[in-house]
Amino acid sequence: MTMAARQRLLWVTPNLPVRGISAARERWWHLLAHLVARHDITLLALLDAEDAERTADVPPGLARLELVPKPPWRPHDALALLPQTVAGGFSHPGFRTAIAAALARDAFDLVQYEYGEMAHAMPWPSPPAILTVHQLGFAQERARWRAEHGGVRHGAILLHRYLRELAFELRAVTQADHVITMSSEDAARLQAFHPELPVTVSPCGVDVEHFRPGTVRSAEPVDLLFVGHFGHPPNRDAVAFLARHVLPALAPDVRLRIVGHGARQSDLPVSPRIEIVGSVPDVRPHLASARVVVAPVRFGTGMRGKVLEALAMARPLVTTPLGAEGLEAQDGRDLLVAGEPRAFARAIERLLADPVLAERIGNAGRALVVQRFTWEPIAAAHDAIYTHLLGAPRRAVRPTAIAPPLLDALGTRLGYLPGLALGTGLLALRALGWHGRRWLARRPSSASGETARASA
Repeated sequence: MTMAARQRLLWVTPNLPVRGISAARERWWHLLAHLVARHDITLLALLDAEDAERTADVPPGLARLELVPKPPWRPHDALALLPQTVAGGFSHPGFRTAIAAALARDAFDLVQYEYGEMAHAMPWPSPPAILTVHQLGFAQERARWRAEHGGVRHGAILLHRYLRELAFELRAVTQADHVITMSSEDAARLQAFHPELPVTVSPCGVDVEHFRPGTVRSAEPVDLLFVGHFGHPPNRDAVAFLARHVLPALAPDVRLRIVGHGARQSDLPVSPRIEIVGSVPDVRPHLASARVVVAPVRFGTGMRGKVLEALAMARPLVTTPLGAEGLEAQDGRDLLVAGEPRAFARAIERLLADPVLAERIGNAGRALVVQRFTWEPIAAAHDAIYTHLLGAPRRAVRPTAIAPPLLDALGTRLGYLPGLALGTGLLALRALGWHGRRWLARRPSSASGETARASA
């Protein structure tokens, strides 16, 4: 492999890249830790108050670290067009100003923005820009409604979110010269609307030396283990699904342990079969102690870092089709896949009743991640993205307003409810436009976009 030329990169992240909190932040840490040896990287990150004492935990070797405090902020959004994550802080003008100042100060070759929401903070003009989309909001609202058994009112709320996220996310990817997704499924979802969109699939990875069987002393043995960050709605739903629908279908002596930041007893039924541990400094002892790891993810897209960690520890895993996205794993060989509560419970029972099967599936799962999901080849594949992007003609990238100025002024004048109705009508028209383009793109004469896989 030819060594890529050393580049001056600006990385922009919505949180501090530190380990042990979420899959996204773990990913940033590992990628940066590998890439700093080959490139001069300035990291510009939003800083939450809770991360103020963790600034020393970022990857060593950065050329520069710039932190932008994240104060409470609600932008002007008279038509309610911005997704909640953008309106809740990513849109702060101080962030965009800091990015523009960094670009004016230093001659960067490339800018890499992490999270699709960062498109709202992209200044113009800019060097060639990469936008990494960790998950697609518009692709999960229908599944969320079904998972939560929502009624008409809940469905109306989620429909508005779908319209809002579809409009924002499909616009966001046009703001960048190149897009990265975590899974081929998300790449296909984007290219269904943007057939010519340049997309590279760069999966989540796992440190297979750190997450290796036999490297730590096990915690107290437990039958089932769920691990996840409970600030993430799919994780909260998954645990509720386990506690209310799966556990009652299992033998009365089967116990579930829940590990993760933000786990609370108030979100679950009280049961002596459920143990809530919460945050832990090292999840490996709990993974090592589990007879079966469960990840019943029912909505959301992208990849799950905790799934990879369980596989790397050679633990037998039961997950849903969504939980297995991006893995290219084989059901029955690398893990077990089930969707409905009874089928999920039967898959668990198979592993609990057959230690030989459990060990075989656990070993196959580890072999899968060792082969496909280690960090060095994933990071090295970014070099190929950088080299390709710098050698290719730039796309016609132009920022566009979220809200047409005249409609925004009218919404401001009318007030919240009329503005919301006006904005919803605008979002519905945009959705019709996008789905019309999608229909045209599916016709035989339409050209298909090109998707590369950035993996080992």
